[in-house]
Parts: sequence; structure tokens; C-alpha cells
Amino acid sequence: MARAVVLTPLSVGVDGIPQPADLVAVGDIVVSIIVAISYLSVTLFVGAMLVSTAGERIQTVSDEVRQYPVRSVGFGLGAVIAGVGGYLLAGVMAAGLAERGAPPQVGILVLVPLVGGVIGLVVATALGQLLVGIVLLDRVSDDGRPNLWAALIVGTVVLGVAAIFPAGDLVGVGVTVVVIGGVTRRVWRTNSDRLPDLRDTLLE
Repeated sequence: MARAVVLTPLSVGVDGIPQPADLVAVGDIVVSIIVAISYLSVTLFVGAMLVSTAGERIQTVSDEVRQYPVRSVGFGLGAVIAGVGGYLLAGVMAAGLAERGAPPQVGILVLVPLVGGVIGLVVATALGQLLVGIVLLDRVSDDGRPNLWAALIVGTVVLGVAAIFPAGDLVGVGVTVVVIGGVTRRVWRTNSDRLPDLRDTLLE
């Protein structure tokens, strides 16, 4: 006895009715857009806090990056590698302590660096948006010191639009690495004179 086969509109692909694969693709796009807008909103908020509380330091980091772009990239890559290495080391230490019967609270060794890294990444992204805006507005600024609020908006829009394209994420990552390098190099230059004194203090 032949069995009846029920064909639904989705199974036969009726024109005008979206297929499951199409619905999944659209859902992925919508989720990606929501995530991107949420992240840009957070970095925009952080950038606004930076502008209102540390405007002069932002200009200093911007000058550092523009004067020494190659060195900023080197310091940025070094800082990222050191941060990832430190996090992995903390994870190995936490796992080793857990195997030896340490309390569950030892997991904080992994949680604290992770939270710190996420916060640092958000701040660096906000600084990157500011840097892009400063560089773009510098050409139309009379004194070479563009308005930081305008720079924040312009940088956020430019990086947000760039993220739509396939290579846009690489642009954002590159800008973030450069900013991390600029901050790291600035801190290094500011405190390098104190290193001999610190070394002598530790060796006493």
C-alpha cells in the first residue's frame, strides 16, 4: 500500500516563500548587526567618558601614534602577546592548583585577567575610534587640535561602516593594536627613568 507524502510549501520551494536556509542567513545578518551596534554603542559611551575626563591624555597618545606609527605597532603587538601569554600562564597555574586540591576560588586567577582584558579592549577600541576621528579631522582643523567630541563621532561612524565590509574587522583590529602600542610606549617612556631606581630597590 502506497504511503501518502505530505509536501509543505517550504519543502517544495514555492516561489515567494523563503526557504529555511534563507531564514537562517537573514537571522545571522540581523544578529551580527545587533551585536555590532551594541558594541559600538558601548565603545561610544566609553569614548565619551574618556573625552570628558582625559582629553589632554588622548591628544598625547594621538601625537605619539602619529609621530611613531611603526614603533607603536611594535609595542602594540608586544603588549597583546604579553597579555595573551599572561592569561594562558594564569590558566595553567589555576589548573595546576585545582589538581592539587585548591579551593574553587582559585578560578579567580583566570577570571580577573579575563575581565581586565575585556575592559582594556573596550577602552582601546574607544581610543582607536578617537584616533581615527582625530586623524581625519586634523586636515580641516586650524590649529591641528580637532574637537574630540566630533572626532569620536566621526571615528565611530567610519569604523562602524568599515566593519560592514569583509576586511573591515581587520582595520578595526589594526587600529586597536596601534592604540595599545601608543599607550604602552607612552607609559614606557614616562617611567623608563624610574626603572634603575626600582631595580636597585628590589635588589637591596
